[in-house]
Amino acid sequence: MLRRFREYALILVSSVLLVLPYHFGALWGLAFVAFVPAFFVLDGKNPGQAFKHSFLLGCFFYLLLGYWLTLVNVLGFLVMVLYLALYFGFFGMFSSYFFDASLDFHGTGSGKSIGAVFFVSAIWTVSEYLRGWIISGIPWAILAYTQWKNIPFIQISDLTGAWGVSFFIMAVNLLLFKLIKCFWAGKKEISEDRTKTLGRMRRAAALLLCLGGVVLLTTGYGFLSLKSRDAYYRTPEEKKRIRVSVVQGNIPQDQKWDARIKNIIFEKYKRLTFMSALEKSDLIVWPETSFPGFIEDEPVLAAQLRGIVRQSRTEVLVGAPALGNLEEGLRFYNSAILFGADGEEKKRYNKVHLVPFGEYIPFDAVFGILRNLFHIGRFSPGNEKTVFLTETRYQPKNLKVRFGVLICYEDIFPGLVRDFVRGGADFLINMTNDAWFGKTGAPYQHAQGSIFRAVENRVNIVRAANTGLSCFISPEGRILASVQDNGEEIFVTGHRGYDLILRKTPSFYTRFGDVFILIAFFLCCLAYRARPKKVSYSRI
Repeated sequence: MLRRFREYALILVSSVLLVLPYHFGALWGLAFVAFVPAFFVLDGKNPGQAFKHSFLLGCFFYLLLGYWLTLVNVLGFLVMVLYLALYFGFFGMFSSYFFDASLDFHGTGSGKSIGAVFFVSAIWTVSEYLRGWIISGIPWAILAYTQWKNIPFIQISDLTGAWGVSFFIMAVNLLLFKLIKCFWAGKKEISEDRTKTLGRMRRAAALLLCLGGVVLLTTGYGFLSLKSRDAYYRTPEEKKRIRVSVVQGNIPQDQKWDARIKNIIFEKYKRLTFMSALEKSDLIVWPETSFPGFIEDEPVLAAQLRGIVRQSRTEVLVGAPALGNLEEGLRFYNSAILFGADGEEKKRYNKVHLVPFGEYIPFDAVFGILRNLFHIGRFSPGNEKTVFLTETRYQPKNLKVRFGVLICYEDIFPGLVRDFVRGGADFLINMTNDAWFGKTGAPYQHAQGSIFRAVENRVNIVRAANTGLSCFISPEGRILASVQDNGEEIFVTGHRGYDLILRKTPSFYTRFGDVFILIAFFLCCLAYRARPKKVSYSRI
């Protein structure tokens, strides 16, 4: 009984250590030790037991991470926790073969011990990648995002994607776990002969060398990359730039679709737009669905919107629900519409990757009954990854700039974002509405995805959010500026403009994609072949 309590306590400790960096970015260092307590529980367990304990770790983690989803739907949140925890469970089950104590300390040498580190790290990385694809994908809060404030460490994302950062964090956890076990075993076996002592010392040295190599590889690359890129910004030569403004209307979710106050909402965005135009912006961005109603169903407000754009003499990108071509049937879209300075619509993008069980129901024939229980949209996905073209009006003048738009949580899908950059976008805009989740950590967890997409593709990302976090992210993953009021960034009203320096330097990740994931899959295949045919655990 006491042993079981100790195991559950260690699992809980791991989940707390793991979740804290997502809520408090300055605690990024905890991620490098977060799994160590859980590994002591998994050590010596058979695959079934490892699945159970890892699944419990996943449940604790997601309950602490996404508690804010209870503000939307408690039952849906619990179902999602149980589903996402399965990935933790399978990770533990498939990794259990490599937690055999005899693998490390009973004559197999350090080679297998270090090999196990990379096998387990690959299993974790592949599980995260699959989580981003299965059932439309939920790549929210992947392990890499714990480092959203550790700018040097995440620079390697332009080579490996965020997946590489996850891999190296897991590798550090494994190496520390094995080092602790190595020294712990040495203290327990005081009477061991000199040969065993030397062997243990060699294994410890190999683990330390590997740990130092991982840290040096990632942080060294990061510092060198930052030094090179920052030197460019300091050069006196004239640079390609565009001034973009974001407006943050701060409309509470329970008021957002209230027809009685739609004119009040519209007037709020009108005022913020004119204030942004006074700052000589080249482009003004409204958040997702900030237009209060389907734009085709609100002809009066739509006409007023075109008038606002003309008076501001600035191009305005508006988030709005929209109707499709009625000749093709009634379709609803979550859209971003670009209006030229003359007030006429230039182009629109219909959201491609919809939120399952939020904007639509997958497998409607099976799950359609859920519409009777919950309010679920009937949106259709767009079929084109639109790249917009705008033109600067001030300094420099008449510079043609291309940008892509990511609506809502589209910024958490690396492949989708990469497609926009490969399609010619010089920078990206994420327009979203996180008002659903109240004054919680949700907006910051959402922004973590944008930070990594910026580094992966070496592009600026502009975020326009209804209640925040509205900000400007550099290609190095730094938050350059944000909408603030008395130091607060979420649930405040305001606007902010910023001059983006546009430097088109396609990264390795942009050009070649998820090569690192192929390596991780290959390591998983090697792990399958290298797994012990008969698992025999030894206690130390």
